[in-house]
Amino acid sequence: MKNLYNKILIFSAMFLIFSCGNDDLEPTLAMSKSSETGINNADDLASVLNGAYDRMSSSSYYARAMIINGATRSDNFYPASTSGRNYASSMDFSSNGYGPWGTIYGVIAICNIVIQADAASLEGSQVAISQTVGEAYALRALAHFDLLREYGQHFITGQGGSSALGVPYVKTYRDPANLTPARDTVESNVGDIVADLQMGISMMNSSAVNAEYMNIGAAYAILARAALYYGSVDSSYYSAAGSAAKWVLDNWGAKAAVGSAGYMASWYTDNAINSLFELAASGTDNAGINGMANTYRGTTYGDIRIVEGSGAPDVHAIYEASDIRYTSRGMLGTAQGKFSVLGKWPSMDFTDNNKVIRVEEMHLIYAEALLRSGNSSGALTYLNNVPAIRGASPYTEATIANIMLERRKEFFGEGLRFYDLSRGGLDMPLVDSFKQSYDDLTGTPPAYGSYRYAYPISLSERNANPNIVQNYGYE
Repeated sequence: MKNLYNKILIFSAMFLIFSCGNDDLEPTLAMSKSSETGINNADDLASVLNGAYDRMSSSSYYARAMIINGATRSDNFYPASTSGRNYASSMDFSSNGYGPWGTIYGVIAICNIVIQADAASLEGSQVAISQTVGEAYALRALAHFDLLREYGQHFITGQGGSSALGVPYVKTYRDPANLTPARDTVESNVGDIVADLQMGISMMNSSAVNAEYMNIGAAYAILARAALYYGSVDSSYYSAAGSAAKWVLDNWGAKAAVGSAGYMASWYTDNAINSLFELAASGTDNAGINGMANTYRGTTYGDIRIVEGSGAPDVHAIYEASDIRYTSRGMLGTAQGKFSVLGKWPSMDFTDNNKVIRVEEMHLIYAEALLRSGNSSGALTYLNNVPAIRGASPYTEATIANIMLERRKEFFGEGLRFYDLSRGGLDMPLVDSFKQSYDDLTGTPPAYGSYRYAYPISLSERNANPNIVQNYGYE
């Protein structure tokens, strides 16, 4: 279903999404059909939501930026080219702004149009309509969670933890009473994320298991990820993370972790058995310089390469030779003379779907939740479920450090490392002071709590919406 989001449908040109200000929060209708009169049946509603999937699969969101931003702000990668792209690893952000703010709010706007549609009046299957609206709720939650991870102030020293500034949680398309929404608190954001996911779960159909669309299993998985992330702010959420992850493992039987035989193939297989949610791609989507294959190892660009050095442990030091995730099995290797990711997003025709969340993560989330509740033996069992299928030695003890290590191994290159370091309260590890330039451009990593752990909000956004407060440190 490579052209899943590119079909020429009645609403394919309906939304013209601008790049700043209120237009980020709410798209402008570019055709005479309005959101009130142009949605007449179940197919129309699904077509509108395809616009959200399409925007999520752009290079400014999950097809590159969200992955690279989480990968390079860590001890894993550095920008190797002079193209000027993907400079996020320096953490030397201009106060004028950085990150995917506009793209993500465009996704949210489309979701809100779907949610606000008069479902009862639409022709077609009410089961299908309910599925589409449920998907919209869950996508809206994921989008706000991603914004919170990028712009929230909860990990910034002195900014208030759960009461810190989060992001505007936009629930209505062009609400005339709230066209310039202020930033909500982090606690409020998380509550809304959980509520939206629960609503989405209640509306979706358990028979809908295709990972190229949002589904019940994916919604529970995102709930697990979000609750684990927020657990470092409010420890009561660790239990919720564990419960959601265990639900996926126990109840989403259409999906399972892949073993040694199928691991490499899972990265070029659409809707692979271990994929809970992914975004469809075709050879015309984000091709060329924007494709993940080119970003990680391309001959012309190859913007992002693996950090090697003698400081904090680099990738060579964390894998055993027998591990299928390592060099000897083709996952990592050399491209254009630089240590590179080879096995993830392997197709240079740029047809590999973008994996958002996988079953293997549920094992490690559940392990961490068990450990934080005091069940170390149970935690060890679920922690070792992952190395057991990767050809690696089992751990002898379940510790947070070991779980973080296994997460680094398993999700290397998938954009989770920075967020794990943040929620773990960890300073930025330094592998190589030259390659990891960081904020002062001399190789000194920012300590945990630095204002640079969050992106600045652009001047154009703040000028368009006077209720948007700039993040601490960028004023």
